[in-house]
Amino acid sequence: MRHIISGYKFVSEILTAMDKRNLSLISAGVAFYAMLAIFPALAALIALWGVFADPLVIDEQLNLLKQFAPADAFRLVDTQVNALINANDSTLGYTTLVSLGAALWSTRAGVAALIRGLNAVYSAPHRTGIRRTFAALLLTLCLIGMSLVALTGIVIFPIALALLPLGEFTQDIFTTLRWVLVTLAVILGLGLIYRFGPNHKTDYLKTNWISPGALVALFIWGAVSWAFSLYLANFGKYNEVYGSIGAVVALLMWFYISAWVVLLGATLNCELARRRHDRQAEPQAT
Repeated sequence: MRHIISGYKFVSEILTAMDKRNLSLISAGVAFYAMLAIFPALAALIALWGVFADPLVIDEQLNLLKQFAPADAFRLVDTQVNALINANDSTLGYTTLVSLGAALWSTRAGVAALIRGLNAVYSAPHRTGIRRTFAALLLTLCLIGMSLVALTGIVIFPIALALLPLGEFTQDIFTTLRWVLVTLAVILGLGLIYRFGPNHKTDYLKTNWISPGALVALFIWGAVSWAFSLYLANFGKYNEVYGSIGAVVALLMWFYISAWVVLLGATLNCELARRRHDRQAEPQAT
């Protein structure tokens, strides 16, 4: 019973900390910039992948989101991805540095908004001038690079498995490994964001690549996204209320939920680190 009460108090402290730092409002800002950044990010990812391999792979792997994203929002993204993939080779397969740079620059705005949210979590000062732009752009490139590595693994594994005498189990193994790779990529992506996003200078607040906040955020994001999709499918009336922009509103709400969960994970890491530091400092104080 004591552990339950202690756990309840800790969760309450996390939510209170998020409320004091206005993370719900910041999540709305992150969602807005994510909405503006999602399609340039997909354009950059497809362009880079299309130089070396078939960009249709991206559309195939995008189907993994179908179980979590709202149906209307998924169709909106999927339609745009197909439009980008079906573009001619001169504008997609061998995208000029200028157009690719523009896509990366637009994507950077979404990452920069998330970094501001992380700074709020840690009560850290914002980077100024060129440092802020450089940090957001570098983190954007790292996240896109990690996505490309994950896609490469997903493509290579079926080829490698086909060479092994696994028989009817090959497809089951591939499906499992695909989910493992995607899960690992998300956890490491969150680790990258949590570790290098905030502008704090305190060593004990540094986050490991695999952190409790990342694991909790991944679990809650999956559960809440699924519940939100279920709600929209059965009770939501976005299309009736918002008409033709219902899918856009659903996607924006999903981004808001996702941003809030990411900041929740960061808050959890921050509070755990501070508690651990306080416990270590107590014997020295006495």
